[in-house]
Amino acid sequence: MPSLMRALVAWSWVAVVCVRAAMDECVDEQGQAQRCLPEFVNAAFNMTVEATNTCGYPSEEYCVQTGATGVTKSCHICDAQDQRNHHSAVYLTDYNNQQDTTWWQSQTMLAGIQYPHSINLTLHLGKAFDITYVRLKFHTSRPESFAIYKRTREGGPWVPYQYYSGSCEKTYQKPNRGFIRTGEDEQRAICTDDFSDISPLTGGNVAFSTLEGRPSATNFDNSPVLQDWVTATDIKVTLNRLNTFGDEVFNDPKVLKSYYYAISDFAVGGRCKCNGHASDCVRNGGGRLVCDCRHNTAGADCEVCKAFFNDRPWSRATADNAHECLPCDCNGKSGECYFDAELYRATGHGGHCRNCADNTDGPNCERCLDNYYRDQSGSRCLPCSCNSIGSLSPQCDSRGVCSCKPGVTGEKCDRCQPGFHSLTEAGCRPCSCSPSGSTQECDVNTGQCRCKDNVEGFSCDRCKLGYFNLDSNNPQGCTPCFCFQHSSVCDSAEGYSVHTVSSSFDRDDELWSGQQRDGSSVPVQWSPSGQEVSLISDDYFPMYYVAPGKFLGNQLLSYGQNLSMNFRVERRDTRLSAEDLILEGANLRVAVPLIAQGNAYPNENMQSYVFRLHDSTDYPWRPYISHFDFQKLLHNLTAIKIRGTYSEKSAGYLDNVSLVTARRSPGVPARWVEQCTCPQGYQGQHCEQCTLGYRRAQPELGAFSPCEPCNCNGHSDACHPDTGACDCQDNTAGLSCERCKDGFYGDATQGTPNDCQPCPCPAGATCAVVPQTREVVCTNCPAGTTGKRCELCDDGFFGDPLGQNGPVRVCRACKCSDNIDPNAVGNCNRETGECLKCIYNTDSFFCDRCKEGFYGNALAANPAEKCRPCSCSPLGTVDQQTSCNQVTGQCDCLPNVAERDCSACQPGFFNLRSGDGCERCNCNPIGSTNGQCDIVTGQCECQPGVTGLRCERCEVNFFGFSSSGCKPCDCDPEGSQSGQCKEDGRCECRPGFVGARCDMCEENYFYNRSAPGCQQCPSCYSLVRDKVNQQRQKLHDLQTLIDNLGSGQDTVSDKAFEDRLKETEKAIMELLEEAQTSKDLDRGLLDRLSTINNTLTTQWNRLQNIRNTVDDTNAQSDRARARVQDAESLIDRARQELDKAKDAISKVDIKPPGGTGEPNNMTLLAEEARNLADKHKMDADQIEKIAKDANDTSTKAYNLLLKALDGQSNTSKEIDELNKKYNEAKELAKNLEKQAAKVQAEAEEAGDKALQIVANLTSLPPFDAKTLEDEASKIKKEASDLDKLIDKTEKEYNDLRDDLRPKELEVRKLLEKGKSEQQTADQLLARADAAKALAEEAAKKGQSTFREAESILDDLRDFDRRVNDNKTAAEEAMKKIPIINGIITAANEKTRQAKAALGNAAADAREAKNKAEEAERIAGNVQKGSAKTKEDAEKALQDTNKLDNEVSDMMDQLSTAEKELDKKKAEAERDMMMASMASDNAKEAEDNARKAKSTVKTVLKIITSLMDQLGNIDKVDLSKLNQIDESLKVAKGKMADSELDKKLAELNDVARTQEEMIGDYDRQIREIRADIANLNDIKNTLPAGCFNTPSLETP
Repeated sequence: MPSLMRALVAWSWVAVVCVRAAMDECVDEQGQAQRCLPEFVNAAFNMTVEATNTCGYPSEEYCVQTGATGVTKSCHICDAQDQRNHHSAVYLTDYNNQQDTTWWQSQTMLAGIQYPHSINLTLHLGKAFDITYVRLKFHTSRPESFAIYKRTREGGPWVPYQYYSGSCEKTYQKPNRGFIRTGEDEQRAICTDDFSDISPLTGGNVAFSTLEGRPSATNFDNSPVLQDWVTATDIKVTLNRLNTFGDEVFNDPKVLKSYYYAISDFAVGGRCKCNGHASDCVRNGGGRLVCDCRHNTAGADCEVCKAFFNDRPWSRATADNAHECLPCDCNGKSGECYFDAELYRATGHGGHCRNCADNTDGPNCERCLDNYYRDQSGSRCLPCSCNSIGSLSPQCDSRGVCSCKPGVTGEKCDRCQPGFHSLTEAGCRPCSCSPSGSTQECDVNTGQCRCKDNVEGFSCDRCKLGYFNLDSNNPQGCTPCFCFQHSSVCDSAEGYSVHTVSSSFDRDDELWSGQQRDGSSVPVQWSPSGQEVSLISDDYFPMYYVAPGKFLGNQLLSYGQNLSMNFRVERRDTRLSAEDLILEGANLRVAVPLIAQGNAYPNENMQSYVFRLHDSTDYPWRPYISHFDFQKLLHNLTAIKIRGTYSEKSAGYLDNVSLVTARRSPGVPARWVEQCTCPQGYQGQHCEQCTLGYRRAQPELGAFSPCEPCNCNGHSDACHPDTGACDCQDNTAGLSCERCKDGFYGDATQGTPNDCQPCPCPAGATCAVVPQTREVVCTNCPAGTTGKRCELCDDGFFGDPLGQNGPVRVCRACKCSDNIDPNAVGNCNRETGECLKCIYNTDSFFCDRCKEGFYGNALAANPAEKCRPCSCSPLGTVDQQTSCNQVTGQCDCLPNVAERDCSACQPGFFNLRSGDGCERCNCNPIGSTNGQCDIVTGQCECQPGVTGLRCERCEVNFFGFSSSGCKPCDCDPEGSQSGQCKEDGRCECRPGFVGARCDMCEENYFYNRSAPGCQQCPSCYSLVRDKVNQQRQKLHDLQTLIDNLGSGQDTVSDKAFEDRLKETEKAIMELLEEAQTSKDLDRGLLDRLSTINNTLTTQWNRLQNIRNTVDDTNAQSDRARARVQDAESLIDRARQELDKAKDAISKVDIKPPGGTGEPNNMTLLAEEARNLADKHKMDADQIEKIAKDANDTSTKAYNLLLKALDGQSNTSKEIDELNKKYNEAKELAKNLEKQAAKVQAEAEEAGDKALQIVANLTSLPPFDAKTLEDEASKIKKEASDLDKLIDKTEKEYNDLRDDLRPKELEVRKLLEKGKSEQQTADQLLARADAAKALAEEAAKKGQSTFREAESILDDLRDFDRRVNDNKTAAEEAMKKIPIINGIITAANEKTRQAKAALGNAAADAREAKNKAEEAERIAGNVQKGSAKTKEDAEKALQDTNKLDNEVSDMMDQLSTAEKELDKKKAEAERDMMMASMASDNAKEAEDNARKAKSTVKTVLKIITSLMDQLGNIDKVDLSKLNQIDESLKVAKGKMADSELDKKLAELNDVARTQEEMIGDYDRQIREIRADIANLNDIKNTLPAGCFNTPSLETP
């Protein structure tokens, strides 16, 4: 019995663990499969039990067994028809309530219930369970003999589980308390006499553990025997023999009625058997309990693998291995497979596939059938389809390529190879094509060769017209003739050999240089060890290598040849661009990416890069130019740039640069050099020269200009071939001898020798003929002369060149001392030379002296130093004169007036405005600083603290008038009556205050912060004060007495007096100690004050540094402002110069030319205007420089402000801390003041005590005055020292407070100034942050450009793909319309099934039905949309219009995307790397987009043809056929987009999900109730104590 109870306890704990384990999932946290078990339950709860005997049929009486003889038994009625008195088998598995016990009961012994008659209780579990225990709780005494049986499967044989009997041998022929040894049959039932005793008479338990005593229980996972042993679908309990007291032998009815079987609870603990592959059991469609299988298993007990999961044999899950069923590997070609044991032993995979699709075969559909091959996607096998004529075998290789006969090619051997033709049984015949001029291919039927672009002929053996040099290495076959476009006939030149221009960098950088993106030059770094050059970048902007002169110039002979180099980068984060290699020349520019022409991406290793200098599209030079332009560029190659850097702070390394060209010398022939056949008028190898008698029609084009015959107007027989200039005769000149040479006049185009005649002008002058009058006029007179015959002096000159008014006088320049405007007209008299227009305030014949009212040096070189206005002050000048000394400029001043212009008073004088001179200041010599005063008001400059017009008195609240000024009273505002003090500096105090500054409380007063002023102490303190005054008087008397002691001559020896004196000494010593203690305390306070003072000094120094920094910043700002002002001044000067020029122009009197053709002075004016413009340009450059300097200065000031600002935050904190410490110092000083007052009070008290002691002396006998005098002197000295120390402490405190007060004010002012400067700095910093944000935004925009281009490209590709997909989906959707009715019918059928399955959840089923009906309506709408009726067509029309708009929008978006793509492409070519590749991809995307357009149009045409078939629709408006056409298109699109099949399937899934949710809710409710009942049951069966027994179940 105890053993079984311990087993029950153990199983109870196992049940708790299992309940928790049942909640685990079948996968672990990493998503890996793991063993999972359903929850541990009472499998018998509320299950039906079949009993072969039950009381109450008919009604009968039974009595309760008491176990006592002779005691009247309590008897009751069992009636099956009475709900209150029946005891049917339903009570065996109901909820077991201890307070209200129910039980099953058999008939009594009186009805014959006793051995050998047995009663069977059969429990049907409805499914296989893993049984852990079987427990019976008896309402009567437990039977003497009973047995428990089980069935492993429904309908199977009953297998004994356990026998309980007090007579095992007799009843069951089993040994009592037998046991099973290791190796014996562990499915053998054991008999035991446990639980067979008659006691207890009620409530006895019987607990059977299925694994107790089984040796393999500890290895349950590996014991199939025990796994089968615990499996049961039915449990039967057979009750064989009642337990009695033996009194039944008397056949007393009442005794017999007291013996019967009664069981109150029948519990079976276990788990739903799922073999470790499920964590839950559910009801299936038939209402049977089955496992919710996981791990790809199936079956009621998850005892088999699901279909197609047979890759390994099924096995029960264990704690170490979930034994998950694995899917067969059929490579997606089959959904059927079976387990092949032989295959499993051979390969470890047992899944053998059936019915392989796509022409595949093998256990895993892993290979193709014979004469089939797998396509590139690997998804299916395709027939080889080898051509029977051209192939050697019908079997192809893994790529689908057949084995071909000679000369045959193609995957199916269905055509001739390139270079072969005429397919026959013997193969193909070879073509007879020139290898240099053909692609080695010919027409498969005729054998006609396929020539390269520049080659022609049946065999491609000759160059086209305009081409030469048939070359196998040339992709175009022949090279185009250059010949400067003068000839199209050329051939290879003789005598030229291959030559290479190279740089190997063996000794130095070989004059290679670097260049930044903006064109600025940077040096390259040459590495002696690596013998290479490098460039290092600081940012993302590229840097380029620039080739030296030997690679440049005329490189025409390099056309079609290679430019090669070795290159590497420092890091792999290379971002290429469209311009990695750049060629410039002849106003042309081409570029190519580094990876073009098959070159690799650069990396850390040196790689070779080769670029062909050719215009072919195979070599993507951008922009594309013609072959002539490409040769033209090479003819005048001005720059070769190679990109050297590709990322930030990275380096690029260049080595072994070479350019293939040709030169006239022996060696390997260079056949690509042309020899042109020139037309008439041209000569030279490239027709680059004109022949004799010809000249360039456009000389500026050089050799590119056409040649034309010379035209010299009959004055020469030849001309220069390049410039076209004729060798002119007959006094002619010009390119074509079209004019007379200088000094001659006439019409040189007449073609006669006398066309040009000498000019009637002075030597060196030219002339011209006036067309209207045919008059000859001199046009180039000698310097200084003018007129028709040069008979007059020019403007600015004087004389008489022809002696018309006297002797001949050569025209000479007027001498006006450089004081005239050279741009003006009529500056002097042309005959006398008198200066008429003096400037700079000068005057006289030669402008060599100053005008009246001006002074200075009229001959000074600088105009600013010439004559300046006197500017005499009218207030200080005698008679208000305006003139002055013309040399010194000194004006005639009034008395006591000074300065050159009489504008100021002499020192010590003022009141210039009086008009009579200046008055004396009369400043007080003591109160003024220097005797000077304000020149207007007469206010003297006073000493500090002094005021008054003459500085004769102190300011308010100041005192002590002296030569150093007045001192501030500094009266305490709280203690003084006013801020003004007396002449001695003492303030007038308010009641209760004392001190020179009224800053201390009077004796018997105290300071209270809560009330203003000093408060009088309570009245009791007045008594103390009076007493203290009395003691002070006594102390004074004592002092007087001591001073007079020297006059006595008797010696005092009184013992009592000595004792008193010692007491006095003791008291005085104590007083001294107290004073000394106070002194130490004062020193501590002084130390703290000193520390605070040092801290304040440090902070003051730091603030001073900040102020200096701010001052420096202000100075920088002032300098910047000064520079800006200078710039403004220059601008003003420029404006003034412009105004002067404007005035001069306005004064110019330009006379129109008269009939005589007299010339004017416009040439001189134009020259002067040009000079003025140059001057203004120089001024503008200076302004720009000053503005730049100002900007630099502002930048420095800004940086300085930032530096000051960096310390400002810390300084603000330190200032706050300083204020805090200052307040603490003030508080400490006040405490010190109070302590000093306290010490003083204590000292006075000590003195009072001494006076009191003296007063108590009733008599004064003679004593030793010398000793007493010494002691008294000592005490007096110590008291005096103490008093001095207190005074010193008080003075130091006052000084410290005085020192701190101005510092406090200064700190506050500096703090305010610092805050102001901080605000300014914050504004500057905000502006800097804004600029930084703008820069970052610009950088982000630049970076987003490339991403946007890529995004547009992806969108275009996606659009093309979606168009094709939508077309296919629309066609498939149209095909699916006829089967919609079948889907609707299936939906209705599923709805009915759901209704039948849900039972009580009819409302939810109806909701699911509504969902299905909604799906039906959607499908019906689609069906109606495709029906051939007018109403359906009109409904589709509305949707069609909408989709039509969407298509239009999409096309607009496409157009916009194309424009945006072009824009982004241009930006990417400038700013981003790899833009060239993006450009090519964009073009490809553009083509795809156009193809998508074409595809859409094709779809529209197809649908249009479909709509034409709807002509049988009655009453259809023919004008709306196009709209109906679009409607069908929309319908297709909607069906494709809305995915009706998917949605219908989703609706069915929703209906099923709702059904499952409802069932799941019911199941969860039942499980929760079962868990509650099970836990209560387990709780009720637990005994009072705990027993240390092994677990009955191993999880």
